[in-house]
Amino acid sequence: MRIANIMFSKGGGGIEKAFVDYCEGLRDLGYQSVAITAAGAMVNSELSELKIETHSISNMGEWDIFAVMRLRKLLLELKIDVVIAHANRAFGLSRKAIKGKIPLVGVVQNYNTSRYNAADMVFTTTYDLIDTLAKQGIPKENIFHIPNMVKCGELPHRGQRNSPPIIGTMGRFVAKKGFDVYIDALKILKERGVDFKAILGGNGVEENSLKARARDGGLDGKLSFSGWVLNKKDFYTGIDIFCLPSLHEPFGIVLLEAFAYGAPVISTDSEGPRDIITANYDAMIVAKGDATQLANALETLIKDPATSDKLAANAFAKVRTKYAQEVVCKRIEEALNILLERMRVKALKAG
Repeated sequence: MRIANIMFSKGGGGIEKAFVDYCEGLRDLGYQSVAITAAGAMVNSELSELKIETHSISNMGEWDIFAVMRLRKLLLELKIDVVIAHANRAFGLSRKAIKGKIPLVGVVQNYNTSRYNAADMVFTTTYDLIDTLAKQGIPKENIFHIPNMVKCGELPHRGQRNSPPIIGTMGRFVAKKGFDVYIDALKILKERGVDFKAILGGNGVEENSLKARARDGGLDGKLSFSGWVLNKKDFYTGIDIFCLPSLHEPFGIVLLEAFAYGAPVISTDSEGPRDIITANYDAMIVAKGDATQLANALETLIKDPATSDKLAANAFAKVRTKYAQEVVCKRIEEALNILLERMRVKALKAG
C-alpha cells in the first residue's frame, strides 16, 4: 500500500509533530509512506533526517487551482493508494485533486470540522471530537478514534530531584495556551514562600506581554524563558514537574511527551487532557483559568515527591500501552484495511 500523508502547514506545533509521526510510524510498519508538504515547511528537515520520501508543493490556499493540478499530477505519478490529509488546507486541496478517485482520510485535530463530511474516513484524536463530528452528520462508522502518538522506549533515568524543584511548560505563546495563568500561579507560589525554579519554553505573539507579566509578578530569577525547545529529552528530564495550563487544548501531545519521559504532570481540564488523564492517578487536573488551583496543585507536588513519583510511574505505563507510536500505528493500519475493503466492495457493487 502506497500512502501519501499530506500537510501544508509550515509551523512546528502539535499538528506538525503528529504528521511526522504518521509518516515515520507507517513507514516503520512496512508501508511506502510518502510525505507531501509545503515548500519551506519546518517539518521538511526532520522528514529528510528520517529518510522519508518527501515532495513539496507551493500553494496559496485550498482554492489555488494550480496547486490542485500539481497535487493531482503528483498523486497519479506516485501511484498512491490512500491519501491521509492532515488539517484543513491539506484536506481541501486533496479533495479537489482526488475527485473521488483515491480513498481520502481526513485527520481532525481541532474543532474546525465542517468540511470533513466529504471524507471517506475520518481519524480524530478524542472522544469529544468524535461526538462533534457525529453531530454534524458524519456516520459514526466512518469516524475512528486515533489518538496522537509518541516514541516511547524505556523510562529514562531521571536522577535526584533538583533543589529547588523545577517546574516547566512549553508551547506557542498564544492566548489559548494559558501561559498567563501559569505565570500567575508561579507568583502565588512565590508569595507563599514556596521555593522553586520555573521554565517557559516557546515563542509567539504574546512573548513580550508574558515577559512583562513575569517581571510585574516579581519572578525575575525564578522564571526563565528558554525559547523554542529543540531538545525535548533534555527539557523533560531536566524538570521535576510539567504543567499544561491550556484554556483550549484539542489534544496535547506535550502531555504524552511528559508521560514518556517520566515527568509528573499537572494539567487543566481542557478538552484533550481530560480525555487522556485519569485524575490523581496518572496526573493532577485543575480547572481552566484558575491560577489558585494551579498553584495549589504545584505546591502539592513540590512538597510531596512520593505522589509525584507515583503519578509519573502510572503515566508512563499508560503512554506505553495506549499512545506509543507502534501501538497507534497498528490502529491506523486496521482502519485503513477497513477503508480499502469498503472501497473494494463498493467498486464491485458499482459493477
